[in-house]
Amino acid sequence: NLTGTNSFFLIYFPELTWLDLAENDLSGTAYSGVTLLHQKLRHIDISRNQFSGHADMMFAPSAVHANYSHNKFTSAGFNGFNAAYKSMRVVDLSSNRINQAASNSFVNIPSNLEELYLSNNYIRGALPVPFPS
Repeated sequence: NLTGTNSFFLIYFPELTWLDLAENDLSGTAYSGVTLLHQKLRHIDISRNQFSGHADMMFAPSAVHANYSHNKFTSAGFNGFNAAYKSMRVVDLSSNRINQAASNSFVNIPSNLEELYLSNNYIRGALPVPFPS
């Protein structure tokens, strides 16, 4: 198992398309700037670690799958200027500690997103009207 803070995100692999760091003991904040740096990164899985803070769903234009489940993120959001807005298909943020209003959770969701997992969090309030399509 890998342990430690997120210093691994400082490594640059220009041809990297798949990053699987699941089921380790990594902690710290998952910086979105690094996922943007890896322009060919299509899949990122950092599930079942100890990451915390804000999960910024900002990725390179090639990204299609992000699994950030089973961590300790307390908030999450999609940036409106996200390069992966049209390519992202699956985002899993389930089983974290996300504690925010539903109106903040569903802002700027990528238009082509097919699967969004938010179960086992603390998302509260009414869904936004109109609901993002």
